[in-house]
Amino acid sequence: MNPAPRLALESIPPPPAGVISPDATTRADDDDGPFLVCARCHRVITTPAARVDRGGRHEHTFANPHGFVFHIGCFAAAPGCVTTGAPSTAHTWFPAHAWQVALCRSCSEHLGWLFSGPSRFHGLILDRLARTEGKGD
Repeated sequence: MNPAPRLALESIPPPPAGVISPDATTRADDDDGPFLVCARCHRVITTPAARVDRGGRHEHTFANPHGFVFHIGCFAAAPGCVTTGAPSTAHTWFPAHAWQVALCRSCSEHLGWLFSGPSRFHGLILDRLARTEGKGD
């Protein structure tokens, strides 16, 4: 198992003004549902239709160097997220991919990471998402 991105999760600051993920122009909340929303604030993050497989699976479990364990799902797009920080390949879970922290665009909850490299996708922490048929907030 590869180490995870090195983060002290409780100390992640909110994203600076104007920092957004590159896929922010794609709006999942323009669809009719179902949706995956931030479990904290109910902002639409992505849809089940955006699920993708990486390394032969949609879901993965990783631990970072601090011992935090994350169960993530991979998604082609997560327009409800914003990214913060410079891309880094340190301790990446997906070879040849850099990662950036992905936060909820509404409440700044840490929801996962945006991975970029040979492919581009979000690794979202599944227990920080909830499924809903409505559009959320």
